[in-house]
Amino acid sequence: MSKEKLLHLKKILRYSLPSILIALMMIAVTVLPYTESQPKPEPRYGGTLIVGLASEPPHLVLSGPPTWAFYQVVRQIGNSLVSFNPETLEWIPELAQSWEITKEPDGGMTIIFHLVRNATWHDGKPFTSADVKFTYEQVAPLFNSFVDSMMKNYVKSIETPDDYTVIFRFKTAWAPAFYPGYFGGSGINISPKHLYEGTDILNNPYNTKPIGTGPFKFKEWKKGEYIILERNENYWKKGLPYLDRIIFKIIRTSPAMMLAFEKGEIDFVWTYGLAMSDAVALQEKIGLGQLPGKRVWFFPSPGGSLDVVGFNLHPEGLAPLKDVRVRKAIAAAIDRKKIAEVVYFNRVEALDTVVSSAPAVARYNPGVNQPPYDPALAERLLDEAGYPRGPDGTRFKIRLMIDSVSYPFYLKEAELIRDFLAQVGIVVEIVALDTAAWHERVFKNWDFDMSIFPFVHGPGPTYFIRYYTEKGIVRASWSNAMGYNNPAFNEKIFAAEFEIDREKEEQVVREALKILVDDQPAVWTCSRTFVAAVNLDFSDELEPGAWEHGMGTGYLNLEKIYWLKAPPKPEVTTVVRTEVTTMVQPGTTMVTTVERPVVTTVATPVPTPTVTVVEVVPTWVYALIIVVIIVAAASIAYAIQRARKPKS
Repeated sequence: MSKEKLLHLKKILRYSLPSILIALMMIAVTVLPYTESQPKPEPRYGGTLIVGLASEPPHLVLSGPPTWAFYQVVRQIGNSLVSFNPETLEWIPELAQSWEITKEPDGGMTIIFHLVRNATWHDGKPFTSADVKFTYEQVAPLFNSFVDSMMKNYVKSIETPDDYTVIFRFKTAWAPAFYPGYFGGSGINISPKHLYEGTDILNNPYNTKPIGTGPFKFKEWKKGEYIILERNENYWKKGLPYLDRIIFKIIRTSPAMMLAFEKGEIDFVWTYGLAMSDAVALQEKIGLGQLPGKRVWFFPSPGGSLDVVGFNLHPEGLAPLKDVRVRKAIAAAIDRKKIAEVVYFNRVEALDTVVSSAPAVARYNPGVNQPPYDPALAERLLDEAGYPRGPDGTRFKIRLMIDSVSYPFYLKEAELIRDFLAQVGIVVEIVALDTAAWHERVFKNWDFDMSIFPFVHGPGPTYFIRYYTEKGIVRASWSNAMGYNNPAFNEKIFAAEFEIDREKEEQVVREALKILVDDQPAVWTCSRTFVAAVNLDFSDELEPGAWEHGMGTGYLNLEKIYWLKAPPKPEVTTVVRTEVTTMVQPGTTMVTTVERPVVTTVATPVPTPTVTVVEVVPTWVYALIIVVIIVAAASIAYAIQRARKPKS
């Protein structure tokens, strides 16, 4: 900087600095009183949270409820070994308070879990490592396809050297073990060995009246109406939970769910059971001030969840679907943008390929697309495949099976697909089932032609393996019900499973997905968005994200949710005093003095504090700040002008 410019700058500072300092002091004095952190309200004990449940569970097995809709119930009753940070998916201690992970010289992997020592089952029995071993070897594989696959294909042994140590020895270093679904999240809780050992596990009575280690205890299940959970007074996490009870009210239709929420008959709905149209309508009413104290919001699927119109490719499946040209024709006949618009109000992404733009899966985009919407192309492919139109214009008939209870919006999507395919000569029969029946017919019996699946595709290659390879062809919920099995795809995606280097893993997955898109075992229509509706009398401030992740995904539970209107607990004071009694023995002059302690418990009600709502920064403060800024700016301008004037 030249000497002249430096002198000019000094003049500006000399004239303007006092004004700037005065302005900053005025702002500080004015604003500081309003920037003090406001104390968080103390959580209160009590209250009942009523949750809308769209379908009745077939059972309440802690280690393997068949769908996310039912995780809502068992997640509150049980605990898993670990929980997950919903943002990073890093492990958080749960029944395992710490762990050690070792890669073995022979290529294997060992995970040592050190368990908490104060957890008990709801019947008072201690929780030990024997429960963990029994769960993973005997109970979970019967109900949970993820655990079943892990135990059959990757785990070499489980050891319990003492009551509070569990050692999982893997045949190989297997990265998916650290994703949700195996040691935490996605409905895998520990089951009690002492209540299952030596019984018919599939028909054990505790499958419908579970005993867990979690914050809430099972109380009652009235079929078709409700499930009641009550506070576990002896929960091993001291001081939790805050709520007295949770009632899951079974409401089978979206309009009924919407009405119940409007009337205050339920306090919370998580995604399943509330159609997109009804959620949008509720949101509009809240915006108009018609539903004070309520909130409805949409949030993206963290795992890249999407709608998958899957084909039954098992040997006994419908013959036309075995031809890839037919599958490509169906993909070309379905207007995916119209589905996004009509079913999801353009709040989702119409898909060109097998993954969405969600962060968990966007890195896997293979750069290969399914056919665009083109009915003429669909007609041509169907003709080439040998399925011309008959005299009545029909080529063949197909059954489209959906879960219209947990996913009510699938009914509208199915109707659109029916209309799209009718235009190219394919007659579609829609078979709408409740959740339990859909799982039974589609995943267990493979009794369908097409079905709409809400598949998660990330993070990691786990879900592609589960839904699209030979390892997933098992008669269990959330498996490869389609029966797709291409050795070339299997080889690629299996290799990704053991690739620790993230960039290499991404490349291998992309190569595998090119094969998958070319084979078109399904039509990937839209990404999925989730919705939640809550009564704001209940707070999640002590566990941010619990509403989004607590009900269904299993990353969090509701142990820290509390009711803002719960009365404060009375202060309990115990007074111990000594009572002296003098007695004269009958017929004698002997006097006996007896002293005994008397314990009195006094409950003093705590008055509800008066809450004064203070505007964090009043409007007049903002006005003053603007005036100060204007004065400071004028001062600087004046200083610049003075600095430019030559001395006379």
